[in-house]
Amino acid sequence: MELHISFLLLMGFIYALAILNLIPGVNFQAALLITLLFVTVVLHELGHSYLAQKYGIRIERIILLPIGGVSSMEDLPKEPGQELRISLAGPMVNFVIAFICYLLLLLLKGSYLGVSSFLSYFILVNLILGGFNLLPAYPMDGGRVLRAILAGRMSYIRATELAAGIGKYLAIIMAIVGIFYNFFLVFIALFIYIGAEQEYQAIMISNYLGGILVENIMSHEVKTVKPDDHVNDVLQTMYQERHMGYPVTDHEEIVGIVTFDDLSRLKKENLETPIKNFMTKELIFTSPQEPVTTALEKLNQHRVGRLPVIENGQLVGIISRTDIMRALEIRKT
Repeated sequence: MELHISFLLLMGFIYALAILNLIPGVNFQAALLITLLFVTVVLHELGHSYLAQKYGIRIERIILLPIGGVSSMEDLPKEPGQELRISLAGPMVNFVIAFICYLLLLLLKGSYLGVSSFLSYFILVNLILGGFNLLPAYPMDGGRVLRAILAGRMSYIRATELAAGIGKYLAIIMAIVGIFYNFFLVFIALFIYIGAEQEYQAIMISNYLGGILVENIMSHEVKTVKPDDHVNDVLQTMYQERHMGYPVTDHEEIVGIVTFDDLSRLKKENLETPIKNFMTKELIFTSPQEPVTTALEKLNQHRVGRLPVIENGQLVGIISRTDIMRALEIRKT
């Protein structure tokens, strides 16, 4: 579970206002409310995660935002009905919390005015969170609900395209409104727009590359370099071969990987230095039988351009982002 920087900034801002008493009314009650908002967002996402895992879908990570959260699922739900129920689970958690707090408010019957006032605000926060997340702005919960409904009538790709398009248009409208009324809406609109585009691209790539394994597109003939090779010699190899990265092997064991980016910025006095001093030693591997989509996720997650392909402890190939994009273009035609 990860906290988005916007959530940390919002919490820090409210706590600072409360501690310094800079704005009347922004007190420790407000600080407590923002803390419970964090708890509510966590429960909201756990609602999604619980139902997803019930359907056998693993959650890779959860990113918490002030307006809710984003759960990254390892696989897509097998049926539109499953995605519909998973998407509704989060807002339903908010509505249930609001209902429970409302019952507590009725029990108090106007006594303990401070507690009653706090509960009223907390009910409002949950109703806003639940309702806002149901807006049909993909990739928010409402956008996923919309995609699930559309997927029952058309292809999953087309449903995603339509839901993402609607999400973008709503984000643009929200940004325009935010410029005139509340700049925080501009931030939310930006998140929705970028999220819609990224999610659509991810679905498209998954669809086109589905069923392709690393062994189908990897480079089998891999040129390697030695740890004691000098920087200047490896740079010359890169210029001649026009490859920007090479595995570094020692007695047929891969011990690192060196890229043009690792060496190109070095000073002249380092040109005769062995590359073992500059190579990347923390390696991310893939295997021939791994899906290409999984390899692409590793490339994106670790921000690298290529992965060594290892089978039975031996280097059998290498796959780069360029290889994957080339395969994607071929599948599109």
